[in-house]
Amino acid sequence: MEQTISNKPMIDRRKAFSAIDIGTTKIVALVGYVNEKNELTVLGRGVAPSMGVSRGEVINIEYTVSSIKAAVKQAEEEAGFFCKKVVVGIAGKHIRTLQNRGGINRENPDKEITNEELEILMQENRHVCLEADEEIIHAIPQTYIVDNNHEVTCPLGMHGRRIEANFHIVVGKGTAIKYIRTAIQRAGLEVSELLLEPLASAKSTLTEEEKRLGVAILDIGGGTTDVAIFHNNVVQFTEVIPFGGNAITHDISVEYNILEELAEKLKVEYGCAIQDVVKDNEIVSIPGVHGRPPKEISFKVLAGIIQARMEEILDAALFVIKTSGYGKYLSQGIVVTGGGSLMQHLTQLINFKINKDAKIGTPIHCVNYMNAREFSNPIYATGVGLLMRAAELHKAQNVHVEVENTIHNQTKEQVQPAAVKQTATPKVEEHKKEKNNYIYKLVEKFFGDTATDTKLSETGVGK
Repeated sequence: MEQTISNKPMIDRRKAFSAIDIGTTKIVALVGYVNEKNELTVLGRGVAPSMGVSRGEVINIEYTVSSIKAAVKQAEEEAGFFCKKVVVGIAGKHIRTLQNRGGINRENPDKEITNEELEILMQENRHVCLEADEEIIHAIPQTYIVDNNHEVTCPLGMHGRRIEANFHIVVGKGTAIKYIRTAIQRAGLEVSELLLEPLASAKSTLTEEEKRLGVAILDIGGGTTDVAIFHNNVVQFTEVIPFGGNAITHDISVEYNILEELAEKLKVEYGCAIQDVVKDNEIVSIPGVHGRPPKEISFKVLAGIIQARMEEILDAALFVIKTSGYGKYLSQGIVVTGGGSLMQHLTQLINFKINKDAKIGTPIHCVNYMNAREFSNPIYATGVGLLMRAAELHKAQNVHVEVENTIHNQTKEQVQPAAVKQTATPKVEEHKKEKNNYIYKLVEKFFGDTATDTKLSETGVGK
């Protein structure tokens, strides 16, 4: 049972899990658990400036380690602990995708298709031709084919001689993946799984109805803009555009000859994605450097710089959507998230450029023990999605342990009666032998030959 002290739940640490979002501008560390209402609850959060990461890739391991440690320390102080195994997001310009179709033949077509066979099918589809220094991150099944039955969403329980599937394969540069793992390990943690960041953002912001009817998520981060397209409840396409909000900041910095830190502040506080909606007479004065006179920044000129670069990002996203072949299936339009989604009038610009309805995507499956609204912010979309995946892995692990314990207990119950010794008539002794042979087979099934011999000697079965 959960107890509350000062509004903070005290839970068994074994029920908790953690995630880390390694972004270009910030690193987010989260620790949480699933409460009695089946709600994902954040116990601790840490946010630190991202050092050593460029366009989603780790370029300086030591700096990245320091940033991870800083974010983890904050989350640990808030929650009281931090789980060492973490789900980590991955993105970057090195990510690419491909489609593959493969299948396996079944020995017994009259037997129902099992999860084990689908796992074998998935592993077979991971054997695709890759470029040098590439690794498969995800092999995502889209549709299955059982014999001549096409467009099967879930073949479990079906019968057939052959199972095939169309897979969406996500691959990344091996060295980039290695650097992420190395940074996490040097921070004293362990990677339980890498998850493509747009898939994590989609997990936290999209509804099942949106994914079924057709929707594209546009995650505008600092270094990259990630695109994921869903239809029929399946991810159909993903792409990483190698520039994002930092490109806007850089343009502002160059235009006004100011530090990028100040340019970022101007973008966040006064930026607008559509120049025409800004009044001509709106200005802000910024201090000069080393005694130089202050500069007056026109909001309208600032908006013009932002709009030009944002249109470039949206043109790239539109190209991705068109080449995917799924543009006509996006009945639910565009869901834009990430730090770049906070720009004023961005949804109107998306509607104009892409000709699709757009809305801001915020995490919809998460609460905080102090403030339920705190994580209703698009900057946490990826982090919360990663934490949701960590919750799924934690649940699956617990189910696995429960199954193992059940099998062990059942085996003990089956073996136990055979340990009773008693004097009996020949008919009883014959019946006892038959019973012992049955128990022998059961024990052999669960423990193997060596373990069976041990168990029988301990219990007296067969003596």
